[in-house]
Amino acid sequence: MEKRAGDALINRDRSGRSQLTQIGQKLADRAEQMERHAHAADALIGKNAPLSGTVRLTAVPFLLNRLLAPRLREFSRLHPGLNVSLIPDSQNLSLTRREVDVALRFGEPREGGSAVLAQKIGRVMFSVFTARDMMEVVAKDRPWLVYDPVADHLPQAAWTETLARQTNGLRSQLLMHDLETAFETVVATPARAVLPVSPARRDPRLTELRTHSKMPDMARDVWLLRHTDMRGIERVDAITTWLIEADLFR
Repeated sequence: MEKRAGDALINRDRSGRSQLTQIGQKLADRAEQMERHAHAADALIGKNAPLSGTVRLTAVPFLLNRLLAPRLREFSRLHPGLNVSLIPDSQNLSLTRREVDVALRFGEPREGGSAVLAQKIGRVMFSVFTARDMMEVVAKDRPWLVYDPVADHLPQAAWTETLARQTNGLRSQLLMHDLETAFETVVATPARAVLPVSPARRDPRLTELRTHSKMPDMARDVWLLRHTDMRGIERVDAITTWLIEADLFR
């Protein structure tokens, strides 16, 4: 295609990430229009072809690993010909640059403006958990897994600091940057951490601590994002519909 176009369609930056060039993006837009029209024509003549292709979905690693991946088998049964590329990324890959098709975000989105469709699809509750078998340290004496100052914008970082001040004030020497690391660290060390309730309660290695009378209201909204041009692309519609109806984030 690049030979026919006489120009590059894809650029690769120093980190190895690929991105469409301007002409590459225009060709992708036209191809998506062709796909929409082809599916519409199939529907018009009563032909329901199974979905195929790949949907690129990104989210922070914790959402992918702990809440989404365990349920994707259900989606695969519904659409056996459709591939889902799971892209764990904490740096917010861009929908507007078509780096991904669908994004899941904690908190209300601030990207893309009117070019991005955003819908709140769930609310993740948080509580305090600690390792079940670290019996050499009494639960109330365990330090808190706090966050590195570069991550103090995260709500769970603020909640942890509040709880640490209300209790023994002890803080672990291990500083967290994300939920995935906090989850595995609290399993392996005699510490306490603020974690999402649903996956933490399912993990037999953890036990919930409910002794904090002044616990803050700890919850984060989950938002589903896609580019407006993705409306009508059936493979993207399929996964967005499933994500909304599956009630994964609660």
